[in-house]
Amino acid sequence: MIRRWVADLALGMRLALGGGGARTALVRLTLTAVGVGLGVAVLLTATSVPHLLGARDDRASSRVLAPGTAAEGVDPIHAVTRNDEFRGRGLQGALVQLTGPHPPAAPGVARLPGPGEAVLSPALAELLRSPDGELLRSRLSQRVIGTIGDAGLTGPNELFFYIGSDTVAQQPDTVLVGRFGYETSRRPLSSLELLLVVVGATTCLVPVFVFVVTSTRLAAAARDRRLAALRLVGADRGQVHRIAAGEALLGSFAGLLAGLVMFQLIRVLVPAITVDAFRGGLFGTDVVPDWRLGVPALLALPLLACAAAVVALRPVVIEPLGVERRGTRSRRKLAWRLFPAVTGGVLLLTGLGGDGDGAGNPAVIVGVVLVLTAVPLVLPWVVERVAGLLGGGSPAWLLAVRRLQLDSATAARLVSGVAVVLAGSIALQGVYDRAESERPVPRQIRVLATYYATSVADGDAFAAAFHALPGLGGVPVRTGALLETAAGDRVSAVVESCPALRARARIADCRDGDVYAAATLADRVPGQGDHVWFSEVRRARAIDRPQWTLPEVHRVPVYGDGGLELLVTPGALATASGVGLTVNATLPTADPDLVERVRNVVGWNGSVDSLGTGRDGTSALITRVLSVGSVLVLLFVAGSLLVAAWEQLRERRRSLAALAANGAGRGVLARSLVWQLAIPVAVAVVVAVPAGLALDWLVLTFVVHRPMAADVPAIALLAATAIAAVLFVTALTLPALWRTTNLENLREE
Repeated sequence: MIRRWVADLALGMRLALGGGGARTALVRLTLTAVGVGLGVAVLLTATSVPHLLGARDDRASSRVLAPGTAAEGVDPIHAVTRNDEFRGRGLQGALVQLTGPHPPAAPGVARLPGPGEAVLSPALAELLRSPDGELLRSRLSQRVIGTIGDAGLTGPNELFFYIGSDTVAQQPDTVLVGRFGYETSRRPLSSLELLLVVVGATTCLVPVFVFVVTSTRLAAAARDRRLAALRLVGADRGQVHRIAAGEALLGSFAGLLAGLVMFQLIRVLVPAITVDAFRGGLFGTDVVPDWRLGVPALLALPLLACAAAVVALRPVVIEPLGVERRGTRSRRKLAWRLFPAVTGGVLLLTGLGGDGDGAGNPAVIVGVVLVLTAVPLVLPWVVERVAGLLGGGSPAWLLAVRRLQLDSATAARLVSGVAVVLAGSIALQGVYDRAESERPVPRQIRVLATYYATSVADGDAFAAAFHALPGLGGVPVRTGALLETAAGDRVSAVVESCPALRARARIADCRDGDVYAAATLADRVPGQGDHVWFSEVRRARAIDRPQWTLPEVHRVPVYGDGGLELLVTPGALATASGVGLTVNATLPTADPDLVERVRNVVGWNGSVDSLGTGRDGTSALITRVLSVGSVLVLLFVAGSLLVAAWEQLRERRRSLAALAANGAGRGVLARSLVWQLAIPVAVAVVVAVPAGLALDWLVLTFVVHRPMAADVPAIALLAATAIAAVLFVTALTLPALWRTTNLENLREE
């Protein structure tokens, strides 16, 4: 029994290689392999996402500064992280000060830099050498002694650095680092974020399986003729089914190999991605499929291909003297096609709990998959009904309508992937809009420059350099500090000159060297003779001896914003040691070049931040992944549609050539081809939009308990994009149509 099955499968593979002529068989096998290969490449890429994100996180955590005791034989270093930007690109790294010849090893770095030296990422070194990096060179003027290897970067395009300095220990936020690497905790995904992942992944993967089924049915007419010939020489119906499965099996195996080649090509091309979808880019070596997900998916593809080939023979009667299709005689049934949608809807409606965290429930994943799977199942029934209602018109219209009436299933299969992507994108857009609407409203965008000064003179020098920049001469600069008493109480202090105090606090008899506080704060601020520390410096360096002893604190009336701070004149800090001041200035404009010049003035002794533009990192990462996934799936759907359309033209070459020989112009045939795809895609949009809105309503209302709000412009844009993609693919098939209508195709093969 098993030997007979193996022999039948082997015969099917041989026929797939040589049936109908070597050249024709090779073209047919190539088209099937390309179709299945596209699906395999997308599946392998999709199952690589967990490892890709995990590897990026592991690289990022491996270079985190870990304060604490160093291992024996390792000299700790003073270090401080710096997060900066350059023309919208993230720029980050660490300032380091060595304390001995054996510092802790940083990932990807052969030797940590000493004073005046730097180790840069390859992308940052290249940027500095290019004309675009002119404004950045003054910030990174140190001698470059090496580059950072892949182990110390999250991506090949990341701008990262280690800069050596002999003043890091004086920085207020410095830490004593004994090693690099720290186990960072990751917050769990919220219900909306998890729902984004579930809907997005389903939208990306369902079209893959849809087209794998479709690709195994390419050249169905030629296959049926070969099977009829086998019936003529004595094969029974069971053998015919096994032989058909063997043909599909060979195509699926060839597709597996083609998919592996495509996947390796993707890994080679991944480092070339320079868009902002992934900050710092991606390493091709990180694109590694998860075998727990990839192996079952790859094993399922041949089985799915064989099952699709056998199921496709159900409406076909293959007899020794020919082939008869019963599909045109009986109308399709709707009930079983709606069963997945109903089942999926019930799963989303029930059994998910009422705490709003049901997005992680397996029933949700199954429900979303079933609802989206119902779209390509219902679409052939709707296309058949619509085609049956269409009437007369122009010759091109008549040819298209008659073709749809004779074989509506093929046209429906061609656009089913588009319908699934459209329905899933509408649901995904609804979940994304709801997630965005629940984020805090961003504040007005402000660019804030912060400089850490070690003395009043240092702060004054920064203020002078800041005011010397064009357009910033009159921008207020505020110098302050956070003081801490021996008991741990903290109070803020503002350092201002007497002329400024006379104007702001109306202190007429101000003298440099005095300290003032509002009279209402008599019991809440330190007084004369109290010992205080500069809080940030004390925290960073664990200083035990007091840094400043306060002189007499003069009481003044409430001033300005309520007087919740000490007012310190510069002369009063003359007796302080290890001063830690913070100098702040808010830029009146966000001009990119001016912001970069301010960053150059600040250097690495502070930061320049754009307030009110931040987003949650996890949500941003999910959105970026889904954005890239949507583009890849759109390209996949367009490619699969193109492959299927080419095969349809190749199968119909004799009938098209006969039409051309009987006077039908190429323009009529081209318009007919457009209508043959335009009508099904219009039906697909009509089916996909309600399906997407229904899925959006189900997951928002019953899974995460949020109200639904349809974004009509976004839905219209998604539908227009789907229609445009189909029309673009149709235009690409026109050259093949011109070759198909050659009279040579009238010859019998």
